[in-house]
Amino acid sequence: MAIGSMSSCGGPTTARLSIIFVLICALYFTRDFWLPVTPAVPVLHHTTPSKETSDATSDATPETPSIPQDTTIYTPHDEDCKSVPGADKVMVILKTGATEIYEKLPTHFVTLFRCTPHFLIFSDLAQSYSDYTIHDAIEPVSPKYKDSHEDFELYRKMQEYQREGQDMSKLKGDKGWNLDKWKFLPMLHKTYELSPDTIDWFVYIEADTSLSWTNLLQWLKTMDPRKEYYLGAQNVIGDTTFGHGGSGTAISRAAAEKFYNARLDMGAKKFDAKWEKLTGESCCGDEVVARALKAEADIPLTPAWPLFQGEKMNTIDWTATHWCTPPLTMHHVTAIEVDAQWQFHQQWVEDHGWNTPYLYRDLYASLVARHVTKPRKSWNNLSQSTKFIDASQHPGAEQKEGDEWDRLEDWEKESVKSFDACRDVCERKGKDDCVQWMWEPGRCYLDREVRMGNTDEREEDHWMSGWVQERVKGLHEDIEPCTVNWHG
Repeated sequence: MAIGSMSSCGGPTTARLSIIFVLICALYFTRDFWLPVTPAVPVLHHTTPSKETSDATSDATPETPSIPQDTTIYTPHDEDCKSVPGADKVMVILKTGATEIYEKLPTHFVTLFRCTPHFLIFSDLAQSYSDYTIHDAIEPVSPKYKDSHEDFELYRKMQEYQREGQDMSKLKGDKGWNLDKWKFLPMLHKTYELSPDTIDWFVYIEADTSLSWTNLLQWLKTMDPRKEYYLGAQNVIGDTTFGHGGSGTAISRAAAEKFYNARLDMGAKKFDAKWEKLTGESCCGDEVVARALKAEADIPLTPAWPLFQGEKMNTIDWTATHWCTPPLTMHHVTAIEVDAQWQFHQQWVEDHGWNTPYLYRDLYASLVARHVTKPRKSWNNLSQSTKFIDASQHPGAEQKEGDEWDRLEDWEKESVKSFDACRDVCERKGKDDCVQWMWEPGRCYLDREVRMGNTDEREEDHWMSGWVQERVKGLHEDIEPCTVNWHG
């Protein structure tokens, strides 16, 4: 009886132990609500520390482990370069081809197109690239040509490949050139139809063209888009002076509107039939554009070379011809070269703002000068103004491209024996006749202009190249000081 009484009055029964256990568990699992907590990792913000803060903390050991960072690509210039005065008045039109689109287009999306509020992409096949529409410039061409003309053999094959989900790059070849000329005029008409009424300038480039956004905007401000302008790097075929397509062209609002209305006035069907026939007879679409603008709207080309440039940094002559001109474009550029020039562009804007153009001189100083300081093996620097060729080592070459061997002085004949001998002849020629040279056994070529050139390690012929440094420096010092040349 005593034992039973003690159990019922206050001893540790199973029920009481269970209640205590439940209370302890509840306290443990709800501790975050009543205990103060320090975060396990700090909260990070997308801010750039000042140099002073960065320097003061650079040697400190973090007290907490790092956490994964936001991997979104972000460039602080992106919004700025889209809102530069005049940027929203420009439509950039890039022409490419379906066989090269995945090779050349991506670089433009991470460079130029990050800054252009308005752009269109035309190809020879309707596609989408990520979220972007690729317009088929060939689509408006009449079935009379598309269905049977030999120039459209590639077009018909690409349609088949697209239906079957095949790799379009396998169709690369010379036939793309024949098809390309048919894109130009339809592209002009379609661009005008797709563009907002607020666009003042239409700037056309190709997939292997680089474009300086800051120089372009500053250049366009020097002209009135209400006047009729068709601008580009001048080329001539027959009686037609035209803007070279690969170098880029620019057409003002007034010119584009007049040309578009001329087509409507004639009747689009009649107009297109006339110019499709002429396109089929022509070699080049850019030449057809110039003929059509002149014939139908009385708009001639306004020459704008060397602002629009058909060469690239490796092949340009770095002379007074270019030195004080702001480059707008370069042609035949690789993806690596587009990126290098864009990085230079961004740094220039960071340092100088959007109202100071960079010149060819500035590109040379930043991207070329260091490559022409010392002699280089397996390198062709494109020297060509004077050529010494030993016919015994290169039969037939002398008559085709070199000075006649028998008429050379003995000291000139020595030039073909070694790299040093070629250099000696260059130096003896004088600064007005030679600033660089290149040599291979039996041949010595000199030049009075500075060019960078390219490696030839995978070519059949292997040259050694050099530059006379004091003459290169003197040549450029003679050009200074520069006055910006905004006109071709």
